[in-house]
Amino acid sequence: MNRKILLVDDEQNILDGLRRQLGRRFEVVTALRGEEALLLLDARGPFAAVVSDLKMPVMDGLEFLGEMRMRAPQTVRMVLSGSGDFNKAVAAVNEGAVFRFLTKPVPPDVLTEAIEAAILRYELEKRIPGSSDPCAELLSDVRHLHQGIAGGQLRVFLQPQCAMGDGRITGAEALVRWQHPNNGLLLPGQFFGTAEAGGLMGDITHWVLESTLQAASLWQRQGMNPFRLAVNVSAQDLTGTDFSEKILEALKRHGLTSDWLEIELTEGAAVQDLENTRACLEKLASKGIKLSIDDFGTGYAQLGWLRHLPFSKLKIDRSFIMDIDTKPEAYRFLESMIVMASDSKMSILAEGVETPSQMSEAKRAGCELMQGFYLAKPMPADDFFDWLSRNKD
Repeated sequence: MNRKILLVDDEQNILDGLRRQLGRRFEVVTALRGEEALLLLDARGPFAAVVSDLKMPVMDGLEFLGEMRMRAPQTVRMVLSGSGDFNKAVAAVNEGAVFRFLTKPVPPDVLTEAIEAAILRYELEKRIPGSSDPCAELLSDVRHLHQGIAGGQLRVFLQPQCAMGDGRITGAEALVRWQHPNNGLLLPGQFFGTAEAGGLMGDITHWVLESTLQAASLWQRQGMNPFRLAVNVSAQDLTGTDFSEKILEALKRHGLTSDWLEIELTEGAAVQDLENTRACLEKLASKGIKLSIDDFGTGYAQLGWLRHLPFSKLKIDRSFIMDIDTKPEAYRFLESMIVMASDSKMSILAEGVETPSQMSEAKRAGCELMQGFYLAKPMPADDFFDWLSRNKD
């Protein structure tokens, strides 16, 4: 199967971050403009998939992908759009110019899985006569996910975090899974694209928050002291004027103090609407809720912007951790990133730590906290209390 993909975005830092992340799974070619991408199609093609930003100068994403459709109909076409471009992106799917769209900012693992799924489904559709069109498939997927949320098919898994120095468990991240009736347990990368397209991310955030706080309330009654549980929120969540009030009301309803909760968002979500984001996050921070930046270093934001926001934790993306014990340049890059962040007063957590040597090198580079399979895999919330009881010391 062809593994070559073309990424098109007019922001070099975004291209660099995506190329670094996606380059582990695909052969990646990049272009800063639609016109340049069309030249690369002739020079470097064919491509299995092309992923383009929607808003670009001269030739925008839809014009470019429409041209791609005529020149290379066998290439899977995907577009990254801002939340305000939802209708335009849906229209592109309806017209057949785009096979799939995702709302920015897209976590790298979600984008990777979306590209894999799109390529695989396209290959299958080429082999199956009379297969349904992408728009109908998308609407069907959205409907099934909505039914899954309403029908109690989502599950919360928790992955613990610990201090590098003494191994003390400091918190856990709440992760969502979909227990699909036919397809088994699905990871976020397998359904977040559908959730984004169908406007269901807010519903998922609400469900994860409520389920996590419900579990915390039970643990509190069983004698557990306050323990930071990190819940991920999206850029769409932050656009609501009453989002911070909803968070505070949920804590009160479950009888929990603010030191039970941490709100986690990607750097792209943090800077998408900086003024509104700052007001919301400052209100949460003033009430004692901790705030963390996820997937740091994947190319969406500069550290200078993040210093204007009240974050207390910075999570280094796993793509910067996986090679630090085998490639000196990977270690030096991580170390330089930590040095840049050192005056921010944020604690620094290494994500995706899977081996003792990765942990050792991350600690040597300056990471204070860790999360990953070396400590523990994500586990159902029902099992987490028992795990914590066995490992609290």
